[in-house]
Amino acid sequence: MALLWELYLSPDGLSASELARRLETQRTALYRLLRPFLRSQFIRRGDRKKYYLGLGITALARAVAQPIESVAHRPLQTLADETGCSAMIIADTDGVLLTVISATPRQPGMYVTSPNGFVHQGNDLAMRAILAGRPPSPSDEAEVREDRDRGYATNEHDGFVTTIALPLTASLIGAPACLLVASLTPLTPAEIAGRAAEAVREITVASDR
Repeated sequence: MALLWELYLSPDGLSASELARRLETQRTALYRLLRPFLRSQFIRRGDRKKYYLGLGITALARAVAQPIESVAHRPLQTLADETGCSAMIIADTDGVLLTVISATPRQPGMYVTSPNGFVHQGNDLAMRAILAGRPPSPSDEAEVREDRDRGYATNEHDGFVTTIALPLTASLIGAPACLLVASLTPLTPAEIAGRAAEAVREITVASDR
């Protein structure tokens, strides 16, 4: 899996030497690792002797995404349409924050976009919400304690994006997560927090059935 992850993080491809260095292995061992992935088309080799993710990986992605979409798509889309904000579920996969599923309002306009699989670099708000969803710990920072008491984390209005994030525990996701709502229009967090909390409850109940 580390091999696939390195290729995911490198859309321009990696040579065998680069892959071996990142995986801290010898090239002979790397070639043994590559063979089954090449046969299954999870990985492909390009003309310049670089390796890329292959089309076979899309079958795995669909298998993971379909159960989550079946319970989360409708609540997220309804939330987006009713608030005029983008809505997304972000999961903490061993310290890497990924968009699992997202929705934007169907009415025309400019919205924050976060495609499925997008890696969030330095999204402190999402991580704060995820930490707030965990049992209290003496090591919790003051902001996390405040977020837990309030029920959501918020940046109020940071630059030109208003964002709130609520902890989300859903068995189908299989990782700590949050529901994040973002707007390019300044909003009072209370305007959308209640509706976002309803979406969290709906997704959690549907996931645990």
